Amino acid sequence: MTKDVHLFAAAMADVKRLGAVRRRHAPPEPAMPVPLTSPAAPRRAPAPAVERDLSADDRTFDRDIDRGLSRGKVSPDAKLDLHGLTLAAAERAVARFLEDAATRDWRVVLIVTGKGLREEAGRFVGGRIRAEFVGWLNRPENRARVRSVRPAHLRHGGSGAFYVLLRRRSSAKMRALRAAPQR
Repeated sequence: MTKDVHLFAAAMADVKRLGAVRRRHAPPEPAMPVPLTSPAAPRRAPAPAVERDLSADDRTFDRDIDRGLSRGKVSPDAKLDLHGLTLAAAERAVARFLEDAATRDWRVVLIVTGKGLREEAGRFVGGRIRAEFVGWLNRPENRARVRSVRPAHLRHGGSGAFYVLLRRRSSAKMRALRAAPQR
């Protein structure tokens, strides 16, 4: 051991310190028991989990489902086509469709908005339904049902359609459904 110390000291003899930066370790804090409840401090409710808004390029789309959709091994459980609808009618149709899909416990649905590209006064204008679609999904009643969204693959409509990944029912609801007596 002393041989190693001498070898290390000899190897480090010509080493110069780079700067005056010294690491200072914080003194260890004394371990004080923390009371679980304090009568003087009011108890606060935990902050609710804040979900970020959905976006069309959402990275939270399930990788396995996305891979299955791209390879044609998984297909959407249902499809809603919004072509020819007004904005108000399309919004109502999306809300009803998502409600129905959630009650049927579907996992992935396809919603076709259409590209809506048209030329007006020499410039291309995008479709209104497509532009508003993700905003509709972010409304509280729809957001509770939708996990993520992404543009569809070419076989399902490309940039004129979206895959919507729905949330699964909670296991408590599923247990309640299974626990119902069978007659």
